[in-house]
Order: sequence, then C-alpha cells, then structure tokens
Amino acid sequence: MDPASLAMGHQIRFAGQTGQRYNLKPLSHQNFAGEIPSRWGNFALGIQTFGVKQYKESTFSLAYGRRIKQKLLGGVTVNMYSLSIPNYGSATTVGISLAWQVNLNDNIRWGTILHNINGPTIGKSKDPLPQLILSALSFHPTKKISIQIEWEQDTAFAGHLKTGFSFQPKDWLSLHTGFISGTGQVTGAIGVNFHQVNINYAMANHPQLGPSHWMGFSIPLGQ
Repeated sequence: MDPASLAMGHQIRFAGQTGQRYNLKPLSHQNFAGEIPSRWGNFALGIQTFGVKQYKESTFSLAYGRRIKQKLLGGVTVNMYSLSIPNYGSATTVGISLAWQVNLNDNIRWGTILHNINGPTIGKSKDPLPQLILSALSFHPTKKISIQIEWEQDTAFAGHLKTGFSFQPKDWLSLHTGFISGTGQVTGAIGVNFHQVNINYAMANHPQLGPSHWMGFSIPLGQ
C-alpha cells in the first residue's frame, strides 16, 4: 500500500505472504510482489488473491516510487481490482493510491497514504471500494528500537489509532508488537534474517473474532 517506500530500495527483490483471518479458510489470502530499481525510480508489480472458489477477489498492482528530494520520497500505485462469484458473474475496476514520506530529522519520519483517491466503484450496483487515509510517525531513538503511531481513517467509518514497537536484539532477529484501538486488537511479529533472506511470522488477536496469522518472506538478488 506504500509506494513511497519503494524509493529506499537499491536491488531487485521478491516477496510473498500468505495469511488467514480469524482462522477461517474463506478468509485466506496470498500475495506476491517483485521490485525492480532503475535510475528513474523503482517499480514494483504485485498480485493479491483473497477468498475461496465460491468467492474470489484479486488485485493486480503496478507501483512506482522515487526520491523527490533528499528528505522527501513519493510514490503512486495503480490497482486493478477483480471480483468473481460463480453463477453471478465478475467485475473489475481501477483504484489509484498516492503516498509520501518525509524525514523530519535524523530520528523521526512522517508518512501518509491516500488509498483509492479516485473513488472507485465496482459492479452494476456501483458499490464503492474503501477509501483510506493513513498517516504515521515513526520514531527511531536508536538503530535497534523504533516506535510507530498511526491514524487510519476510512471515509465511511470511524478511524483507528494504531501503535507499534519494534526491537532488534540481534542483527538477524527482530521483534514487533502493537495495538489497534476500536477493535482492541493486539498484534505481534517475529522476523529472522538469513543471508539477507527475511522470513516473518505475524499474528493479530481480535477479542471477539479470534486470532489471524500471516507468514511472509523477502528475497533480494545481488549485493
């Protein structure tokens, strides 16, 4: 969702993730992305699938990010959304997202994402897709510790405050925890790095709906 972060990459990278919300198979999803740097900026291609045979959502993404100034990064993503329901048909639409990041000083970074700013709708009934505004501050008091505060606002629903804490006790190990207001979800994750290959596990526990789980990886090519 954050094309501005592409500007920080310097090598070809592939990443993937699989997850299941609330331990329900119909809420399983997978995604895969590849990043390619260039002298004009960095590009990424991605695909995400959600659901089972009876109901399936797919998103195909093309993202671009570049460093605009020394302390300013920017990016744009074009998403093609596809919805398919057997015996009911299928529909597609396109959404556009913008993002930027600013280094306020050596320890604090501010970023914002405007998701689906073009107000896309899908299907004959023209159901609107979620429009989100996400704005976050990331504070790095040391190289091994970071603290995040984020506000996520859906234009149709109440907003959520998200907080996070990350700690890297070893060069090959990172630990993360967080909290989401409104839903009361507690989150946690662990990341392991072997020769630049990152493997991650994350979970979020909803007080009424139960836990969600994700497994992911990131593989760079070259030095």
